[in-house]
Amino acid sequence: MSHLVKRHRIGTIGMGRPRKYPILNGPVNDLIFAAMRRDGISKPNEWADKWGIGRTALRTAMVGRQSAAGTWVRPDIRTLWRLAKALDVPLVYLIERFYDDLEDVEALWPQIPIIGWVGAGSGSEEDIREKYVPVDMDIALRGSAVAFKVRGNSMCAGPKPICDGDVIIVDCRNKGRVGSRVVARLADGNYVCKLLKHGPNGNYLVSANPSSDNSYPDVIPASSVKEIVGKVIEVRSSDSL
Repeated sequence: MSHLVKRHRIGTIGMGRPRKYPILNGPVNDLIFAAMRRDGISKPNEWADKWGIGRTALRTAMVGRQSAAGTWVRPDIRTLWRLAKALDVPLVYLIERFYDDLEDVEALWPQIPIIGWVGAGSGSEEDIREKYVPVDMDIALRGSAVAFKVRGNSMCAGPKPICDGDVIIVDCRNKGRVGSRVVARLADGNYVCKLLKHGPNGNYLVSANPSSDNSYPDVIPASSVKEIVGKVIEVRSSDSL
């Protein structure tokens, strides 16, 4: 493995002018070398191919701090996402290592639109000031996720409550199964967040917190549902927004 960390030989570029390749001193090279040993691969290019990481992108990640200002030569966020999968570490860990000089790291994260309000009980509808919400790269790459702002507390119960003011992330390709928390579009055109249940007459929607002051019935039959928009895959508490 010693050849991975030695200074590369002088090469030529353009009009025959020499270019000296820098030492590989990236911020996570120790993890990359360990992952290569784990996978039984000795060459970075082969390891990049195995994990779908561009060879040049991996090289960028491994080069490290090079500029006179001391900033990282660093890969883009999609490369970091693939690298996180290969290294089996959280994406946020790599972002913090490569972008430690940025004050607003959240600006790097992909975002999905908040497309409107979803009723989980009663509550007054108002303009949504936030138009987008940052999400993990794996959610963004699905291409099927949207967000809703919650009004009301009819789902504010149980081990995973959804309460007034929360933002929920919904996967529109996953319609959920019995017991899932889903968003549905009703025959009147409004959206609700409920639990998907099954009974003798088929599927229906039910509130998790029937004691709340609901603007919709606690139980909504399938005949009142136009479509299941998708399963709720994440809840952002209003306290964390």
